[in-house]
Amino acid sequence: LMVEGLVKEILTNAEQHSHGIMVSLESGEIGRVKKILSELSSVTDSINAVTEPVNPVEAKPVEEVIESGESHFAEFKSSALWSQELSRDEIERRSLGQYGTNTSKVVIAKSIAGFLNADGGDLLIGIKELKDTDDIEIIGIESELPKLKDKTLDGYRRMILDFIIKKYCPSFVLNRINDYVRISFHEFDGRTVCRLFMLKSKKRVFLRLNNED
Repeated sequence: LMVEGLVKEILTNAEQHSHGIMVSLESGEIGRVKKILSELSSVTDSINAVTEPVNPVEAKPVEEVIESGESHFAEFKSSALWSQELSRDEIERRSLGQYGTNTSKVVIAKSIAGFLNADGGDLLIGIKELKDTDDIEIIGIESELPKLKDKTLDGYRRMILDFIIKKYCPSFVLNRINDYVRISFHEFDGRTVCRLFMLKSKKRVFLRLNNED
């Protein structure tokens, strides 16, 4: 099924994609551009294009998510525990007083809530953005495992469930976790990426941070 419409927003940072750049049309439909019907004549014009609709809550191969880069449906984080062992001086220097050593977990919780409140999508942990080149590097989560009580991938999964989702998200998310968040691990050249695939929530998700929603 192809849909014709005016492009409202480009939903990826990639300049090209083998299946077409993902965009949102002014009609609200989301899909990948298959054909541009009219080019820009000025910066105020819209692009008229034919798109092939996609289901934003359909899980894609993790390799395709990484290749497409960050977008409305994908976000990359290098770590979920980078703040856990910071000293008081480092916390003050980085102005992290509000959440302290829990800052990195709060960042992950906010990303989860963002996807649940929007259209769903992927949060990949263990991928570092190279700011100077807009490229990414797969660094894996192996360096985080020694920080856990259970220093295994299952322990990492439990950390996300117990110390991020259970602690900060509404109880209905954890109680029906398979309806909202799916956690999996994927290895690339000996480095493990943690994937959190979120489905759009029918209820608004408000985080509990410092006893406030």
